[in-house]
Amino acid sequence: MKLNPKYILEECDTVMKSERSDLIKFFYDKYMTKEEIMYRLPLELNIDDFWTEELEYRRSGARVLPLHFYDGKAYMYNRTAEFIRSADVITSMARNTSDTSVFADLGDGSLIDEAYYSSIIEGAFSTREKAHALVESGREPSDKDERMILNNYNALRFVLDNLDYPVTENLIIRIGQILTEGTDESIQGYRDDNVYVMSHTGKVIYTAPDPQYIKDMMSELVDYINDPEIHPVERAVIAHVFFVTIHPFFDGNGRTARALTYMILLKAGYDFFKYVPISGILSEERGRYYKAIRASQNEANGYDLTYFTNYYSSLLAKTVRSVGSRLKVMDRLSKLKALLDPEKDVRLIKGAVWLATEDVAVITAEKWRNKFGVSFETARKDLMKLTELGFLKRRVDGHKVSYSIDM
Repeated sequence: MKLNPKYILEECDTVMKSERSDLIKFFYDKYMTKEEIMYRLPLELNIDDFWTEELEYRRSGARVLPLHFYDGKAYMYNRTAEFIRSADVITSMARNTSDTSVFADLGDGSLIDEAYYSSIIEGAFSTREKAHALVESGREPSDKDERMILNNYNALRFVLDNLDYPVTENLIIRIGQILTEGTDESIQGYRDDNVYVMSHTGKVIYTAPDPQYIKDMMSELVDYINDPEIHPVERAVIAHVFFVTIHPFFDGNGRTARALTYMILLKAGYDFFKYVPISGILSEERGRYYKAIRASQNEANGYDLTYFTNYYSSLLAKTVRSVGSRLKVMDRLSKLKALLDPEKDVRLIKGAVWLATEDVAVITAEKWRNKFGVSFETARKDLMKLTELGFLKRRVDGHKVSYSIDM
């Protein structure tokens, strides 16, 4: 049988189109940038031609935002499966966590943690213990790192005190002022000169909009934040990346963006974010955080904020899962305190609160002895009683005995 060459070409073309379509969908699901796709694309496909088709596919289902770059082009984002999954984790916690009274023992601890980790992201050098001691002592900071931590804490307190008020440009400026108070970069308002974001090698990786565009872009942002028709998870993550894209201040933009995200989530009723630091996980993966921001700011990627909405919503979902774990711990602490005598069992209660609120993973009799200044035998008896009451779990590894909160 003689094959028709025209039929063969048409068949090959159909196969190639099918494979091309599958690739477009594959790279959409992974939501890769043009640069990331280039290294994964078959050699016979031209990256520029393919990227044009990929962008068209992404734009076809995207939501166009009422937020514009200084050149007038509107930003977009896609509600990907990853974003929807992450948002569902957050909304599920909101449905299932109505009573947060069990977190009472945490006090200001989680707020100090958020201030500490947000500072670490910006390069502050300290420890969690020193940060808590600084805030709780009420003393003046001794260096710029302590100043950053304390300013972060004060800004977050300001956020909590103003949850009942609408977000305005003046409120955002005030947050920025608190964050830079007492520093050489103390701000009074929006910047009046150009700024550039540099890499560690000194290369310019982002040029912020000219100062003349800041007012209009910030006005759009404030309107967006206060729009009750937009889901709060969307508002929180998109406001974050759009704010750092505007880069309205000479300093403190990242910290202000994180405080703003925190405020939007709390104003929406997601109170559980008060009890675990969002920036805690973020401080461990700063590279991914900045990569998501840069991908969203890169004009070559099509004014598309999905790179950041995918990443940051996923981070918020991780934070919520840790809230669930902390909720179990605090609930167990609450039940333990109901079994103990507040007058006779002062040390046991204080120790249990310490273990629960400071996230002490493993405790030994020696650590307990050092913490409370008691004999080794007294420490052992204390830990055994907490074990008998179901708060701790005893572990034996050879001759070594340790305890952890029983989950």
